[in-house]
Amino acid sequence: MNSNIIVNSLGVGGIVFFVLLMVWFVAIYMKRRVGPDQATPGAVSLKKISWDEKRKQPRLSVSWKASVESAAGTVNVQVKDVSHGGAFVVCTPPLELKSRLVITLAPTDQEPLGLNAEVVWSNANVPADKIINRGMGIRFVDNDETVRNRLNQLIVGCFDEDI
Repeated sequence: MNSNIIVNSLGVGGIVFFVLLMVWFVAIYMKRRVGPDQATPGAVSLKKISWDEKRKQPRLSVSWKASVESAAGTVNVQVKDVSHGGAFVVCTPPLELKSRLVITLAPTDQEPLGLNAEVVWSNANVPADKIINRGMGIRFVDNDETVRNRLNQLIVGCFDEDI
């Protein structure tokens, strides 16, 4: 009778151990898939990400010709949207992240405007079937007040045309 109690105790203990082990594995798996820290590469986030949430200024849709001067040379590009803080530039291939450049905007019927900028993101690694325009996001940096005022006049002028 004593041996039956021992065998039953070992059997129940083994089952409890197995169940706890499975719960632990499931918890680790779920944390990697939907955890808040997202430290694991390839982790899936359940939170919807919106580009608009990250922008500090509203973007204005435009279609301006421009040229980009960088260490890689000079390239003709197109600006699809612009704000006081930056722009989306259509170009193939996009420059590397953190690249410094001078972009000369050439809005229709306006004098060209040169701005210092840096690349803050690009869609260079996104499959072609997932994007409309291959390009990069730039942030305007280290521009003097005169240049910033001129950019402001261009943007405000475009908003006035939409009204």
